[in-house]
Amino acid sequence: MRIPRVIIASPWSCSGKTTVSTGLMGALMRRGLKVQPFKIGPDFIDPSYHAAITGARSRNLDTWLMPRRAVLEVFGRAAANSDIAIIEGVMGMFDGMSGRSEATSTSEIAKILRAPVVLVLDVLNMARSAGALVLGCKVFDEKAEVKGVILNRTTSEKHARWATEAIEGKARIPVLGALPYDESLRMPERHLGLIPSWEKGSLEKFFQNLVRKIESNIDIESIQKIAKSAGNFHVPMRRVFPEHKIERRVEIGVAFDEAFNFYYWDNLEILESCGAGIKFFSPIHDKDLPKNIQGMYIGGGFPEVLAEEISKNESMKKGVRMAIDDEMPVYAECGGLMYLMKSVLDFEGKGHRMVGMFEGIARMGKKLEALDYTLAKVVDKNPISETGKMLKGHEFHFSSIEGLPSDSKFAYKMLRGRGIAGGKDGLLEKNCLASYMHLHFAQDPRLARNFVRACELYKIS
Repeated sequence: MRIPRVIIASPWSCSGKTTVSTGLMGALMRRGLKVQPFKIGPDFIDPSYHAAITGARSRNLDTWLMPRRAVLEVFGRAAANSDIAIIEGVMGMFDGMSGRSEATSTSEIAKILRAPVVLVLDVLNMARSAGALVLGCKVFDEKAEVKGVILNRTTSEKHARWATEAIEGKARIPVLGALPYDESLRMPERHLGLIPSWEKGSLEKFFQNLVRKIESNIDIESIQKIAKSAGNFHVPMRRVFPEHKIERRVEIGVAFDEAFNFYYWDNLEILESCGAGIKFFSPIHDKDLPKNIQGMYIGGGFPEVLAEEISKNESMKKGVRMAIDDEMPVYAECGGLMYLMKSVLDFEGKGHRMVGMFEGIARMGKKLEALDYTLAKVVDKNPISETGKMLKGHEFHFSSIEGLPSDSKFAYKMLRGRGIAGGKDGLLEKNCLASYMHLHFAQDPRLARNFVRACELYKIS
């Protein structure tokens, strides 16, 4: 199968990957192409920009969150009907889980997908040194092929020319354009990274300006040629998504609004492939849970930012609490965990009453509490997994949980990562599982099947 594809990478973080990737997607869309976006790594926010500009759900590719064969399946399934796949890298091109291994790095995914790489290089404080950096990226791992360079934050035509001369002269890699330093292209950041697209208000003007700058300064046609130079893509046998979707058997309510929106979209589609119908609801705006649901999935996001609005919705909090008390299966991650606590203390120390399913308090801190890939052993049965299973995930949060009763039950023993407390994660109450750890169901579709089955049993009862 021919799938034109290219990875947008950088030697280090905060170099402009998201800006260039998003703008490039928009420029290709303006040319009438169907663009499928991807994000390497576990991030939830960058994909929101991809989706906002393309109208297509961006998919995460990560060799810790899922096996290599699943990376290929997720990519092939999403990109099969597109004209081009734009894949945004993670951190620096060769950065991953350690200094000894390429695992989870952009370069690893480049080799798995056999996708050429275009480097975005922030040259604000350099000129000729750019040649040394690009040459280093070229030879560090020649199997991850760097086919072009985009200069970012140039200050003059002379500055761009000097950097170009060094790169093309020493590294023998073409420079495909230079984006001048422009504060209007800067994406705002907050404690978990970039401000998500849905919080930037109307993105139309921002995107129009971004695409205009990309089209004026970047050789789009050369990037298309690089993408088309990628070899044939072999779509592996399906193991994550069945060839034929199972008939709908249950309805699952999924919290989705300004506060709760951190979902791997493939997770929802894996649930659907297992027989679940998805009904979205808003813990902020809706007064009641969707009718006739047999389960709930409450993802992460920024409940701490909108804690006051969430707290005011007493009828929704009461409905969620009653459903859990009635032993409805519920799976909650990070922000969802915070929502189910007794209260949330925001950055100013102000308390906001939450659902109160668990007695503890979620306190926001000024410094990062956890940022890591996780490995957990399941030590207690729960709605998604049996005991003894090993789960791989990711955690990233500024909050901590305080005041839990000493007899609190946990589903996970953390072998890597922090969890909630004492090396444990996955609070359990009745048929509710709430963890800091985010999971991608592509690591084992049985996680989704187990949850759907638990929801079926609730329906029967």
